[in-house]
Amino acid sequence: MTDKRLGEILQSRKTVTEIVLSQAVKSARKQGKKLGEELLIMGAISEHDLYVALAEQAGLRFGSVDRILESLDRDLMKRVPRPYLEHTGMVPVSLVDKKALIATSNPHAGIDDLARVLGATEWEAEVITPSDMRRVWTVLDLGAKSSVMAATTEQDDLGDSTFRTRMVALFEGILVDAIGGRASDIHFERYEDSIRLRYRIDGNLHDVTRFLMNRSDLNGVVNVVKIASDIDITEKRLPQGGRIRRHLGKDVFDLRIQTQPCLHGEHLIIRILPQRSSVLTVEDLGFPSAEADKYRRLLDSPQGLVLVVGPTGSGKSTTLYAGLQILAADSTRKVITVEDPIEYSLRGIQQTQVHPEIGFSFAHAMRAFVREDPDVILVGEIRDEETALEAIRASQTGHLVLSTLHCNDSVDAVQRLLDLGMHPNSISSELIAVIAQRLVRKNCEVCKVPAVPDPEILKELFPSGAPDHFRCWAGQGCDQCGGTGTRGRIATFELLRVNATLRKGIAHRLTVDDLRQLAWESGLKPIRNHLIELVLSGVTPLDEVPATLSIEQMAPRSQDEGA
Repeated sequence: MTDKRLGEILQSRKTVTEIVLSQAVKSARKQGKKLGEELLIMGAISEHDLYVALAEQAGLRFGSVDRILESLDRDLMKRVPRPYLEHTGMVPVSLVDKKALIATSNPHAGIDDLARVLGATEWEAEVITPSDMRRVWTVLDLGAKSSVMAATTEQDDLGDSTFRTRMVALFEGILVDAIGGRASDIHFERYEDSIRLRYRIDGNLHDVTRFLMNRSDLNGVVNVVKIASDIDITEKRLPQGGRIRRHLGKDVFDLRIQTQPCLHGEHLIIRILPQRSSVLTVEDLGFPSAEADKYRRLLDSPQGLVLVVGPTGSGKSTTLYAGLQILAADSTRKVITVEDPIEYSLRGIQQTQVHPEIGFSFAHAMRAFVREDPDVILVGEIRDEETALEAIRASQTGHLVLSTLHCNDSVDAVQRLLDLGMHPNSISSELIAVIAQRLVRKNCEVCKVPAVPDPEILKELFPSGAPDHFRCWAGQGCDQCGGTGTRGRIATFELLRVNATLRKGIAHRLTVDDLRQLAWESGLKPIRNHLIELVLSGVTPLDEVPATLSIEQMAPRSQDEGA
């Protein structure tokens, strides 16, 4: 047990600033709440950060829920009444040579009492978050021994009520577990003699073995999801897509469903989109200071087209929302959005959801918006020629238009608009800036240490030799990062301002390579440069560079080598 106050620990860990902490302390005192509770309500810290600090305050170790789930001794649970465990926020994990391992979401629980009940002479406690404790109970309720029955025959329908109930519980349990593990996607895959379950976390797929499923189970889960997302349950030959909205506690999640017929049966992919109530600021995004200033300046533009580009899941919408948050504070401008889905609710912004099923698309919304006297229009994504044309027209009629586009880098956005049928003169006159971005994994702040750089990566980044000051870090793996060495992701950027030289090049339909050269000469700092800065500052590991950049993007321009 430490004598430090919670606020002191959070400040020492650089989790909150002094100003935010002071505001939270005053608000907590006024409303009679605990400081941690108030900080969570404010959105100033995450549940994970709070319980890491509470564990430190109690002198306990913060545990890895994944490791705890792998070590759970289900027979040990039978020695203690479940109501007692749920009330005290404790779970016995293992008992080896009279030494007990106990997980708790309450650092001040009576761990001594539980250890004695288990017959342990010594104990070790690990603190986990309440969300992770719910994951533990979910796995206990739906684990391999209790939730998955051996089935000798294939069962495709949900006619049996017991089977249906079990499949609903299995799906909900996996969903809770995935969300608790910060997964962005769930992959159910079916092969000739096995079922594979994987979560995508921080961009990488991880096998999940704590839910064992047979062919019948997967068929049941697929059918449960199809029914919930209004997908044709009888169609197994064609890919189908749908959507489910789920409430878990105070959080809301939009689930994008996709079924895919394959050689041995249907695969199921679920993308998890949190409908967050708090929005990241421009500073939170990780913009270099110069580019952050340029982004803010772009938002002051009276008209023009600003695009944020990158692959699926690269944080494009988050970057636009950070800009919307700035615009929302300006009461002199009217801002309208059309989105699919609406990911954040922003006060002062008129937000609209598309409904393709009734013919209300991005393009239809844009045509209606220009008659409503807006200053700024955000269209969630330019997907087709019709939407691109309406975005250009809205810009031409005196509106600032913000949108996203799928392409590889900032200069490729020009070619993408050309591919969508836009006239070069229209693009050159209306496009004022393109922000290209990717998401890269962050080193775990708890276990990162100086690392020896991979010589093959250095050779590709710096063919003439790495600079003397080059250095990098890597996480060794710990409980807080689940042994991966990384936790969370951050965006890496490049920002292209379209100047007179580039406008002329676009109008003359120069090749992408020629336009890229003009962009470099006009001051574009390639995404490669920002990514190297993140490596040098220890934010991201070196092996993220080749995982993020193409071979062409890895190679330096002559004036950049040694940067």
